Amino acid sequence: MFRILNKSISGSLFSLAFMTTVALAQIQPANTLDGTTASTPANLSVAEVNAAKRAVIADPANAGNKELTEPNPYSPTLFSKPKAQTATSSGWEFSFAPYLYMTGLSGTIGARGRTAEIDLSFGDVVSHLDLGIMGTFEAKKGKFLIVNDMVWTKLSEKRDTPGGLYSTAKIGVNMFSWTPEVGYRLYESKGGSFDVIGGVRLTSVENNINFGTGTLPGFDVSARKTWAAPIIGGHGVVNLSSKFFLSTVFDAGGGFGTHFTSQFYGGAGYKITPKIALIGGYRYLNNNFSDSEGFTFDAAMNGISIGAKFKF
Repeated sequence: MFRILNKSISGSLFSLAFMTTVALAQIQPANTLDGTTASTPANLSVAEVNAAKRAVIADPANAGNKELTEPNPYSPTLFSKPKAQTATSSGWEFSFAPYLYMTGLSGTIGARGRTAEIDLSFGDVVSHLDLGIMGTFEAKKGKFLIVNDMVWTKLSEKRDTPGGLYSTAKIGVNMFSWTPEVGYRLYESKGGSFDVIGGVRLTSVENNINFGTGTLPGFDVSARKTWAAPIIGGHGVVNLSSKFFLSTVFDAGGGFGTHFTSQFYGGAGYKITPKIALIGGYRYLNNNFSDSEGFTFDAAMNGISIGAKFKF
């Protein structure tokens, strides 16, 4: 009887111990992901437990701090694409090319009905050059471009005249030519490019003619005229290598009192750096203008042009 009672008590104590162990296991601290334990009250809600786990992941040292704040993993700032950086450039490309036009001048000039033939070589022009400013400015954005070319030259020459009709002849020409154009790039590749261009050639010329008295009485006349002619043409570049290239410019037009105007340039260049190049070639520029007041300028400039091109 005693043995039966002892076994019964022992079984009851074992059952009580087992149930106590299970209950204690249910309230033991939960293991964290890094192997440490965090004390979790028995009455902690599921949401608070999940928040505590996320806090442990973010900073295990602050796992017990309920006031710890962390970024929402579903926040749009974590998944949204970064904003595109603001472009520092407007997209425009600019270049400037000052050059020396080693040209002669030949043709017929006139003022107030008096005319004279002029035939000056480059050497004559240089020795009698009073002013020479020449350059080209270009702006490009995408396939569109704006080109401005300017030539301003002032020269004079005095010679003895053969035959004795006049004792001396002095001729002066003050010429300004400005050609603003717009263009569109029709073709571009690593091998080169081609643009169609069109605009206006604005020309202003002052002719001075002075003949000293000889057999015939001398005279001194001068006049200035300014005119404009619409033009159309093209501009091409062929890249021979990463350094050397060929280029050409040509145009033609007329109207508004100008019988005809044309230009041709063919040359080559060498890129010292991506933004600096040496350029040179042959250029021909012709203007033919006359009016009812006796003004005539039917002359051509042709010769070698050398300079440099700067991009910025």
